[in-house]
Amino acid sequence: MTDNTSRGADDTSRGVDAEESPAESPFAELYDRAVESLLDIDVSDAWVDTRAGRTHLLTAGDPDAQPVVLFQGSTLTNPVTLSWVQALADEYRILAPDTPGQAGKSVAHPPAEYGAWVLDLLDSLDLDRPATVGVSHGGGVVLEAAARAPDRIGPASLVVPSGFRTAPSPNLARIIGPSFGYRLLGQRALLTGALAPMFTQSVRAVDPVVVDTIGKAIREDALPGEFPGPDGRNALADFDAPALVITGERDPVFPGRRTCRRARRDLPSLVDAVNLPGERHYLSPAGQDRTTERIRTFLAEHGEIG
Repeated sequence: MTDNTSRGADDTSRGVDAEESPAESPFAELYDRAVESLLDIDVSDAWVDTRAGRTHLLTAGDPDAQPVVLFQGSTLTNPVTLSWVQALADEYRILAPDTPGQAGKSVAHPPAEYGAWVLDLLDSLDLDRPATVGVSHGGGVVLEAAARAPDRIGPASLVVPSGFRTAPSPNLARIIGPSFGYRLLGQRALLTGALAPMFTQSVRAVDPVVVDTIGKAIREDALPGEFPGPDGRNALADFDAPALVITGERDPVFPGRRTCRRARRDLPSLVDAVNLPGERHYLSPAGQDRTTERIRTFLAEHGEIG
């Protein structure tokens, strides 16, 4: 649900520009469809300037509540990722930027350094050390920022995250052929075949806007060549904010057990690593609900650092 009447009204007083960027994203129509179809909360649009260019973000929840910055997954628009944890908006102020270079309304090219972009974003939002949630690609973005400026990232919840250099499952090979075929031929059956190993539930049960968005990312060649994350096993040695990792047991991209092992090895401030049974990279509705409530408990226990 979009709050059109108050769009951006809460944000201008917080150093955020509520005016829309003149650039038109190829994902704009799918983005707006996702807002209408997937979100049950009121959201507002805003824009901030960063060294990577204009960054669009969605905001939700009470402006006076504790802020949580949500970083999106790749091939999905921001409202799709937001829909996974939207229930947090009843208790927290969610600030969800469109990562530059990903499907969304921000600039089309990725930043030279994700960590530097995150710092610009936090400065523009006047946030010192907020809690963060990073989903897939967004998990790597959070970890890269934590390695660059460990004193600027607060309690971190990382969901099916990149950033740990986890080797993919051999099942990932089942995705490559149909994806390439879909890019060439555009046949829906090929897209369904490519996505089946990625989704916990049947692809046919997934909201069409999610499938259409991933399909467009494939056709537009908007898939990440590599995922963000810190360099080296000791890169996070100085990051001391509590961290939570949630993985999917059958995730072919970042396999759950391997990712949890890497997190325990490389993330000294790790509080818990949860491997959701039966879940793949795109969590089921039940998996999304369980993730949301585990994040809520984590934030309640570990509070606001800054």
